[in-house]
Amino acid sequence: MYCPECRAEYREGIETCPDCEIRLVVELPAEDPDEDLVAVFETADVSLLPIVKSLLDSARIPCVVQGEEALSVLPVGRWGSGISQSGRGLAATFWVDKERVEEAEELLRPLAEGESPAEPEEA
Repeated sequence: MYCPECRAEYREGIETCPDCEIRLVVELPAEDPDEDLVAVFETADVSLLPIVKSLLDSARIPCVVQGEEALSVLPVGRWGSGISQSGRGLAATFWVDKERVEEAEELLRPLAEGESPAEPEEA
């Protein structure tokens, strides 16, 4: 198991990086997110982070979240300071492997449109 943030390796059974406090992944993503990873969802609403993670996890789509730590310290979005998702404000971005982009975007489309997401089908 690896931490996608600090890239430290942990033994089987550990689920969260004690330093970064984020969920470990089975394999590390590529060093350069522009090569193998594609941004599929961005939000400044801290309340959406666990929902997006849960949807991707349920569909077995590995992801890397960039900016999550800043949102937990400086909550924004629906109940926070009101910084928008325009790309110029503080936000968390979800990255997935380029092979799974269409699947992830379809799964997250209702959230992007402000609707409740559908439950993912069992794989």
